[in-house]
Amino acid sequence: MSITASIPVLHAGKDTVVRPEGEALLVRRPHEQTHIPLKAIGRVRVEGRTVTIELTSAPGTERTHVHRVWDVVDEAAGAAFAEAVNAALPERAEAVDGADLVTGERLYQPSYRDWLRRVKRGSLIATLTVVALCVLVSVAGYPATLIVIIPFGFLALPILALGVWLAFDPYEEWYLRRHGVRTAAIRLQGEGDLYAYPDPGGVVRTVRASVRTWDIEAAYDPRDPGRVVPLRSRSRRIRNVSVVLSVLVVGLAFTAAVVGAVVGAFFFGSFDTLQ
Repeated sequence: MSITASIPVLHAGKDTVVRPEGEALLVRRPHEQTHIPLKAIGRVRVEGRTVTIELTSAPGTERTHVHRVWDVVDEAAGAAFAEAVNAALPERAEAVDGADLVTGERLYQPSYRDWLRRVKRGSLIATLTVVALCVLVSVAGYPATLIVIIPFGFLALPILALGVWLAFDPYEEWYLRRHGVRTAAIRLQGEGDLYAYPDPGGVVRTVRASVRTWDIEAAYDPRDPGRVVPLRSRSRRIRNVSVVLSVLVVGLAFTAAVVGAVVGAFFFGSFDTLQ
């Protein structure tokens, strides 16, 4: 019988599941999973609804790598999980660096996927709005307004969608500068724009940056260390934001033309009727 047979499955926030698999724990989230052998675990601690899996440290090192499971569904379940894992830990003849034994796989970037989903949803709503305005002015007896609504409305849609899409990188950097953890990322030999950094659990992750230097500063989300951005210079950030704002201003100008045409048709049309 496997020594993990008595370890219960642990459920946590954002569809996180921690379950025994062979002689290891599998921490699985919808977008990534981490494989942690029991021999790499020093102990498991519980603090409220947070379960912390501490890894063993190599001889002579003081830093301890940890994996945190946030928002455990039930505190009692978290305590039972920690007790079962600690009881199942094997005895070690010598200390090892647990981080060297941990592996992980990432499927996609959740924040980017959510951003694209919002862009698509907003584009659909905006398209339906333009179509509804076309129907409205036609039924109201102002078909000439379509000369403005159709070209300007359907020009505004892709321009605004492009502007919102381009805003993802500046927003991510703004968010992670304020709420993330800063770390140094080292250039990978032969990879050009790819830099590596260790997360709190010792997993080596990568981030891309357009600059060419030996190391960069990056910031990652402590709850999702794979969500990371390179920290750019102030001038680079200003330039990126200026591009985004320029695109959005053009899109909003076309939108204002459509709104003005519709309001003008109804206002002046109603005024002429009164006369």
